[in-house]
Amino acid sequence: MLKAISRKANKALLAKVLAGIGGFIAAAISLGYSLYEKRQADIIPQVAAAAPIEAGRWKVSLNAGAIGSELPNGSRVSSGKQAIVIDMTLENLSAESSNIYRDLVRLQGIPNPPMPQYYLVRDKDVLWDMQPMMPEAVKAVWQVPADLKLPDVLKVKVDGAQFKPRDNLYAAPGWFSSGSVAQVALPLAKTPVVTEIKP
Repeated sequence: MLKAISRKANKALLAKVLAGIGGFIAAAISLGYSLYEKRQADIIPQVAAAAPIEAGRWKVSLNAGAIGSELPNGSRVSSGKQAIVIDMTLENLSAESSNIYRDLVRLQGIPNPPMPQYYLVRDKDVLWDMQPMMPEAVKAVWQVPADLKLPDVLKVKVDGAQFKPRDNLYAAPGWFSSGSVAQVALPLAKTPVVTEIKP
């Protein structure tokens, strides 16, 4: 009888010790990950608004940010939504037309942001393929919940893409992600700002 009680007590104690060790390991991993994220943020160059950013396949300038209830083509945003609009200049530096620019700009501090929709400033139409070496004034639009509290200054990361003559999987040429190359802090105005391409 005493042995059975002793075994149960030992098992309970062992379970508590293992739970404590597991909690300590989880806390250590969480702290390590937080420090890693902070270190990565420190490494990414901070770039001023409107400064050109070389991102491999793309050259981009993030000129201004705004919060609005109207899309660049004049239509209203979806019900229960508000629009984050970033005014930018975008240029395709590759030799081919491309529409692989939707992952170029990433909003920071916005939970689960949707994919942005891009519009040409010159005709307010949806942007599809970007032709090589033809910079365009464009607006990128993210529709987010209307009740989401947005910061006064939005932090935006720009991700790069580098060309590899041979990739590791298929030994084929292509453009591949090179991670974040810059971060820009954009004040969010209440009315979108129009940027024209200077000749």
